Amino acid sequence: MKSNISAAFVLTTALSLSTTAYAAPPTSSAGWTMVFNDEFEGSSLDKSKWNPTYNWGHTHNHQAYCVEENVSVKDGKLIIRADAKRHPAAPPTCSNGGKTYSLDYTSGAIDTRGHFEVNGGYIEGRFKMPWQLGTWPAFWTLQDGWPPEIDIFEVPHERNLHHYYLHYTKTDWYAQHGSAWDHEASFGGTSTGPDKSADFHTYGLEWTSQYLKFYFDDKVIATYNRPSEISQLKNNYIIINLAVGGWAGDNIQVTSANPAYLECDWVRVWKKNASEMIHSDQVKVMSVSDGKCMSGVTGDLSLVDCNSDDAWINLFEQYSGTFRLNIAGKVLEIAGASNDDGARAGIWNWNGGGHQQFAFEKQPDYTSNVVTMMARHSGKFLQVAEDGTVFQAPLPDDRSALWKIFQPGEVITSISEKETIDPVRFVDNRLIWSGADQQVKTVEVYDSRGICCMMDEIGGGKNEVSLQMLPTGVYFITVNGMMMKVMKD
Repeated sequence: MKSNISAAFVLTTALSLSTTAYAAPPTSSAGWTMVFNDEFEGSSLDKSKWNPTYNWGHTHNHQAYCVEENVSVKDGKLIIRADAKRHPAAPPTCSNGGKTYSLDYTSGAIDTRGHFEVNGGYIEGRFKMPWQLGTWPAFWTLQDGWPPEIDIFEVPHERNLHHYYLHYTKTDWYAQHGSAWDHEASFGGTSTGPDKSADFHTYGLEWTSQYLKFYFDDKVIATYNRPSEISQLKNNYIIINLAVGGWAGDNIQVTSANPAYLECDWVRVWKKNASEMIHSDQVKVMSVSDGKCMSGVTGDLSLVDCNSDDAWINLFEQYSGTFRLNIAGKVLEIAGASNDDGARAGIWNWNGGGHQQFAFEKQPDYTSNVVTMMARHSGKFLQVAEDGTVFQAPLPDDRSALWKIFQPGEVITSISEKETIDPVRFVDNRLIWSGADQQVKTVEVYDSRGICCMMDEIGGGKNEVSLQMLPTGVYFITVNGMMMKVMKD
């Protein structure tokens, strides 16, 4: 990673989203856009959104044969029914994961494969579980190939306890070979609370490149900061199903007189808007680690001085938070649509592929538009090598995968490792303001990873800010956007 740093006096305006009729994600209502929802208001399943059974067929890892007629929409709810009878089209048994199941029950499942995919955001549904033990309702996501898999909830046993997990390929194997079911691992847990068959409750998942947060009734019940494992997730579709037996065991309380019902009031997906502060189609995209901006002036992707007019590119939002970047009449892409670590980024003619679409994720520790850029097809992140080339790879721990978005009117000043910002001096681990202008200035202190670890103000009668409480090390300090590099003893 190179050490030269660029900074700017940044004018930013946050654009608030209009209030919708639906509940907002529990983190905040600002900066989120709903990208998928089904309120189940009609009289039948909306097949423009859902497949009426598992997209791969009628069976999975349990004793029910899943069919369309056991899925209905009524009174504003999705209803999946499990019956204690063998379906006439069902084979005697099915096999999954080395186990064989007798198909003595009929149930239902739906999924969004081919209709809607998730690449991060906030997923939530409101459900009421069946009361019968031996049923295994689930709300989960999958992609082509297994693992990975996210389980937002599974209720295989007691009705007051639900499970939540991420299943993934062990990271050392994945780095060399990709997904492998025989190298699967998982993290997650269980949440105990009210009887989930007695009433409706909401179950949610917030998914970013850095963490997964699981929610129950709008409260966080678990957070996992596991970016290496999370990086395996891409293009997930949503599944809702009511399994019988399998993990739920053999004590099945579904009878001919007591069919089981999984009810869903709604499903909604929001995307965090990286574009909430991007108010122009013409931007400059600067590598935070390299201090230079993307350009196509050489005929291919290159990094140039951000003050050059060659650095302007056109940004087009494909859908919430995902962009096409037009550079010199072509578009930014991962060459050859490669999924490999280290695959180079370049520019080519637009063809609409996922390798030419990049998901921006705003980084919360920055007040300005600092984002990561994930290639939609691979789930990997654009970053800068020491020689200035741009490539994709899993998210690193340093700042090489961070990009800053500049818009017209913002002043970009290159100050490569500048040790002072007149009239600010760094003396005895303190910032000293000696200027005549007493207007209050914002001070932000970033560590060597680019994480904001301190914010303060200087000016307006306060002429000193102490860094004494910070550990020894290199820091980058911005004063109203102008940056300097210091060594704290």
